Amino acid sequence: MTQLMLHSLLPVLIVAFGIVLSLLLIAWRRSQKLILIFTITIFSVALLASFSLFVDLADAVQVTTLVKVDSYGLFAFMLVLVASIAVSVLSSMWLTHTTEVHDEFFVLLQLVVLGAGILVISDHYASLFLGFELLSIALVGLVGYSRDSEFSVETSFKYLVLSACASSFMLLGIAFIYSYSGSLSFSTEQLMFDNMSDLSILVRNYGHGDVLFYRVGFLLFMVGIAFKLSLAPFHLWTPDVYQGAPTPVTLLLATVSKIAIFIVLMKCWFSQAIFVDTKSSDENMLFLMSIFAIASMLIGNALALKQQNIKRLLAYSSIAHMGYLLIVLIVISPQSVALAWQSALFYLTAYVLASISIFMTVQLTQYHHNKSELNVDDWQGMFWQNPSLAVLIIVAILSLAGIPLTMGFIGKFYLLNVAVQAQQWWLISALIIGSGIGLFYYLRIIFVLFTIVNEKNIAKELIPVSLTLSPAVNFSVMIVIILSVLLGIFPDLLGNLLVTVN
Repeated sequence: MTQLMLHSLLPVLIVAFGIVLSLLLIAWRRSQKLILIFTITIFSVALLASFSLFVDLADAVQVTTLVKVDSYGLFAFMLVLVASIAVSVLSSMWLTHTTEVHDEFFVLLQLVVLGAGILVISDHYASLFLGFELLSIALVGLVGYSRDSEFSVETSFKYLVLSACASSFMLLGIAFIYSYSGSLSFSTEQLMFDNMSDLSILVRNYGHGDVLFYRVGFLLFMVGIAFKLSLAPFHLWTPDVYQGAPTPVTLLLATVSKIAIFIVLMKCWFSQAIFVDTKSSDENMLFLMSIFAIASMLIGNALALKQQNIKRLLAYSSIAHMGYLLIVLIVISPQSVALAWQSALFYLTAYVLASISIFMTVQLTQYHHNKSELNVDDWQGMFWQNPSLAVLIIVAILSLAGIPLTMGFIGKFYLLNVAVQAQQWWLISALIIGSGIGLFYYLRIIFVLFTIVNEKNIAKELIPVSLTLSPAVNFSVMIVIILSVLLGIFPDLLGNLLVTVN
């Protein structure tokens, strides 16, 4: 292994080495404050290493058959680390109010980040499955970590059983793909498909049965991916797990897990020429992916309409957003792949910033209301009591809704551009209809923030509590607001950077 290869793996190695040091630290001294500072330090150092490597990396580096480090993966890992730092801070706020020392929580969090790091640099189904399982098993422990919660056991068991089923489907699908291609490497499959100009040659060379096995294998593989991305019709676990998990863990599920799985899906998908090149495209698989996308957009937004619980509402919203993102997979030529990557990374950045903003507010208001469950009505009149938090929510909600001058609007514009180039009019229609439905429940939250509460005519538990925010929290809120607004008004600050990504 050369020095360049080791340097390319540095961000992931930092996290892996940090996990070992964290275990030694816990053995030496159990301190929640100490492990929190150490965890944030690990993620920050890994973030700096990723950014440095991202700036210096000219071409993708094939480290081994299993791993390929490129700018796409590095940028995604930076998003993962930013979200993980936010999760760490929110977790400390939640764990502070318990009597136990929860050092193990942060070790599990680091394992999730390591699994995500392996996924985003995977170039082989073996490393993909390794990262997938590492991320999933650590998340099972985190989802049920709050033992005093009413839904803790149910949530963790539901996630464990369904995650195991998804992994089984994925593993069987990988076996079928291997029986057809004879390789588990994404790059090797790309070379094999590049030498065959259309699907008829594949059938002539390999036979109808083998091509059928390949299609069935990729379908089974997609079942496992669809579970993790909460795509319809594999979305039924999402609202229950979002609601039952601690708020920081819900943020972890909504950001880190989704980023890692979607990036590795893109790497795997774009390595298959029969899904990218019009001369050899497999229309059945493209149609199936379109069905996943349309169903997720419409079902996610429709089911969110009557939700009062904020976490459940955000769960259904995430289903719709993952449906929007699937549009980037339906491209008509290899030349469109670069635009698809830029669109996906920009949209994921907007989604991560909005998710951090909303879950930060959920965590703060949950504590001050002393409630394990938070409904939309609990935010009544917040603008008049806590304008900074209200503005944070408004910016995030407008971005998720895709209102102009926000990052979400630019992200959806990118997606529409990809869909128009691919002439996917059904997907465009579903995106427009889904976004229109989403406006109803998104704007309802904003209206609630401005509702003037009459203390004489409303139940006491609905009266907004004036939150006293620490200087550090106020600074964090302002940074997120400024960043979200700045990238919405001047999207080229990020767009020009993504153009150079390869």
